[in-house]
Amino acid sequence: MMRGHDPGRWMAAGPVVGTVLGTVDSVVNHVPRWLGEGGMARAERGGWSQAAEFASLALDAGWLWAATAVLVGWLASREARPVAGMLRGAVAGTLALVFATTAYFYWDALFDGGPWWSVFWLIGSVAVGPVLGVAGALIRRPGLVGTLAALLVPAGAALQMVVLPPPPESLMAQPMRLTVWVSAAAAAVLIIRAARADGAARAADGSEEPAAVPQ
Repeated sequence: MMRGHDPGRWMAAGPVVGTVLGTVDSVVNHVPRWLGEGGMARAERGGWSQAAEFASLALDAGWLWAATAVLVGWLASREARPVAGMLRGAVAGTLALVFATTAYFYWDALFDGGPWWSVFWLIGSVAVGPVLGVAGALIRRPGLVGTLAALLVPAGAALQMVVLPPPPESLMAQPMRLTVWVSAAAAAVLIIRAARADGAARAADGSEEPAAVPQ
């Protein structure tokens, strides 16, 4: 049995999660066409296509791909020292986005033809994957650093709904915006409350001063 510090286990997190994300994203995007509604206006499609549209708006969003890299960075840093955890997070975050991009274009090529990879998106994965993976590893840090790292995904998701919202011609645009905003606000509240509780517990134990968290 593999132990928690076995590098094989955390190295697998990025490729596995990334491949699942890219595959599911590509498949969901093709549901309307498989139902014979690909040529219809988005607002005129049936219930199954609308459900796929809602999922597609989430899966195609940059914040969800960023969240994937943060998640695997958090998973990869488990039971590791701080520096080693950040290194593992950087590698895992990069692998997650590279495998997600490759899987997405691979399935798109099978379904539609055309190239099975994209230099632009692969370069982007290598550029931002390490940063997001490190952010995931930093979530395990106590105090302000861990709190801010944990708030990165909900803040980014809410910001994207303002700066780059879903297309207005989609019936699922408004439900998606509301879902993201409510989920992001709830996540932020829970993160800050958990950080305050952790800081209070540490102060009560006398191990350190209460950790500062955002007000």
